[in-house]
Amino acid sequence: MIAALIALRGKDIRAQVMVNPALDVTAKMFDHDSMTRHAQSPMLTMNLLRFFHTLAIPLGTDPEPLPPLHADLTGVAPALVVVPTVDPVADHGRRYVERLREAGTPARLTEHPGAPHAFLSLPNLMPQAKIARAEITAFLREHLADQSS
Repeated sequence: MIAALIALRGKDIRAQVMVNPALDVTAKMFDHDSMTRHAQSPMLTMNLLRFFHTLAIPLGTDPEPLPPLHADLTGVAPALVVVPTVDPVADHGRRYVERLREAGTPARLTEHPGAPHAFLSLPNLMPQAKIARAEITAFLREHLADQSS
């Protein structure tokens, strides 16, 4: 979520990459189908997400202005959103891409079937991680290449 907030506020950001992003900290964050479908996924469970939610939003804080999933996404940098399909927050990534496209921002969604949350950190165990890493590298090269040439 922090990377998305930076992309929203950064004037010189040329690209954003989100990998298994959790982009909503309101009570609505748990309303997505992927939350129910993958509540007991191997890397991230609903109980752990509820715990993280209590840490992210201190008591008495209004979470409504915080989540990028509900922000004005007009004019933000092009995005690559990498979504593992066995992840409670998978729908956050999917919805973020929809919202970016609605705002006129180029956004690419890639889904990695069978991959759990945090799969990118397991390249020797998850073949999808190597594919995703290569895709991220290519996306960043494309968007961050020296544009003075």
